[in-house]
Amino acid sequence: MPLKSQASLINSLPSYHSSELADRDVLNSKTGLQSVDWLDNFRADPANEPVLTAGAMLSNSAKLPPDHIFSAFLKVGLLQDMLCTFNAEKQEFSSLITLGKNVCGHPTIVHGGLTAAIVDETFGGLNYVMKKRGMLDPGPAFTVHMVMDWKKPIPAGSHIICTASLDSIEGRKTWVRATVKDRPDGVEYAAGKALFVIPKKHPLDKPTDGAEEQGRAHASGERAQTESAVEQQVDC
Repeated sequence: MPLKSQASLINSLPSYHSSELADRDVLNSKTGLQSVDWLDNFRADPANEPVLTAGAMLSNSAKLPPDHIFSAFLKVGLLQDMLCTFNAEKQEFSSLITLGKNVCGHPTIVHGGLTAAIVDETFGGLNYVMKKRGMLDPGPAFTVHMVMDWKKPIPAGSHIICTASLDSIEGRKTWVRATVKDRPDGVEYAAGKALFVIPKKHPLDKPTDGAEEQGRAHASGERAQTESAVEQQVDC
């Protein structure tokens, strides 16, 4: 996709920013995020700007796609509450989440795959907001490599905060890192690092002139690549 077209795409996307976070946009005032003892201090910092809430996701005022996985998690109660913020001064994106009970692998312990999904979604939020504000180059970016360290088990039903920040940028490549904690500066449950890439050709473009069959073959080849071939995958 030409750079100009990519810029137009990013600029046309909805902004989730609201000047004030209404209490009605945060779910479950007694059991969700509003019951967290550190939330008021976090929200009192003007640098922590709310950009997305559970209420907006469930009412579709955020204009998320209908198949968005975290909207589905909220609808069925796997997540009980969610608030996303952006700190422009620190260039940090945070996902504050109240987890449901039915999210376990081992009994009463949150499945590590869900933790990884939360980290990846937070990485995506960081990329999205920074692109929307002209802090990163335009163009949809995709996760091509991600590493997780699970340090402590997360009890089901916990309140957590996942905070992502930028590590470095090299052309179309962006390296990011994140932590998952029980509160800001609290117990660290997990940490992750990832590489996001803006493809040379937008992979969501509709194939034409026989490109669909080539695309399927190419995708099969990519799945067979090993971690040592990440650079090849990035440039395809």
